[in-house]
Amino acid sequence: MTKFLPTSVLLISVLLSPALLLSACGGTSSSTSTGETELNIAATEVIDNTIIPAATQFQQQVEDLVSESQSFCAAGNTTEVNLAKLQQQWINTNLAWYELLPYRFGPMINSEVLPTYIFIDNYRQRGNDAHDTIRGKIDALIAASSDAAYNAELSTLGANSQGLLALEITLFEDAENESQVASDITTEFLNSSRKCQLLADFGTKLLSRAEDVHQGWTTNYRETGKSYRDLIVNNQLEDALDDEAGESAVKKITISMQEFYDYLGKRNVTTNAAQLSDSIWLALDSSLKTTEELLAGTESTSISFDAIMANNRFEQTVLDIKANIQTLRTALEEKNTIDTQAAAAILDGNFKREIPEALDINLGLNFSDGD
Repeated sequence: MTKFLPTSVLLISVLLSPALLLSACGGTSSSTSTGETELNIAATEVIDNTIIPAATQFQQQVEDLVSESQSFCAAGNTTEVNLAKLQQQWINTNLAWYELLPYRFGPMINSEVLPTYIFIDNYRQRGNDAHDTIRGKIDALIAASSDAAYNAELSTLGANSQGLLALEITLFEDAENESQVASDITTEFLNSSRKCQLLADFGTKLLSRAEDVHQGWTTNYRETGKSYRDLIVNNQLEDALDDEAGESAVKKITISMQEFYDYLGKRNVTTNAAQLSDSIWLALDSSLKTTEELLAGTESTSISFDAIMANNRFEQTVLDIKANIQTLRTALEEKNTIDTQAAAAILDGNFKREIPEALDINLGLNFSDGD
């Protein structure tokens, strides 16, 4: 059972944090001995301690999914026991994705024409249910009369016919009858070499996108030769790329998180996403944990968003948001769709209004639907 500390204890723990001692009398305009503002430092630490590790973890989980898929399809390994292990790896991969999903900017976008993330999770873009579309594509791929016909069909796959959902459908049901019985799924893999082929191809495509996101954050963003991390932290985005808006890292982070909760509050995520694997509630808990980490920081954090808000005399805002996060966590634990959407809508409002006010930043946007 979760234990709650008295409000006075929570306030004291926030007010006495090391971050606050750096600027006991200042707000967000305060600077450290290095000349950097606390907000710049906090945003940089979110990138280094939360976002980049999430991108790294997602890439690693996809790599493991691809490797285990290859092993599963090897002679003698296509068993129900190994299928269960492979299905669990898909769930692990999806949980890692939901840790990264709220940070939908920079390498997650990469191109306004065909954003990277829509090839990983197309539902995030418009909330369209693509299960039947993908099932039709899988049927066509399995039924291909030749390798040439298969490759031709594969080349037609759009963003709504690949990614995590395509792999979930491939692994959690058979194509012929949409059966979720393990023996039926395993038998189809054994009887159809095409099923293993498309499993490998779906995995390869997903891994390519995961690598694009990770590379963009850490080494080379949009062929600039510099990481997005360095460009955004050092205010060099506009110099490197004419079409990149000059918003600060803290604004990018805050807006992206607001858009995520707008999406969760308005879309039917809990009834349409990760349904075959029955793992959407765990996935959303991963997003909630990364939200908490964004605000409270990690063990490596020197200045957290929570600390800055409290230092700006918004201690009650910090406590209110913690309570709203707990409300959402309870809704997820109870698997309550209505309460989840309601709690997400409240956090959406927090990231639109209370958090920017408490951080003393102007987002400069007319918020409506984040998608």
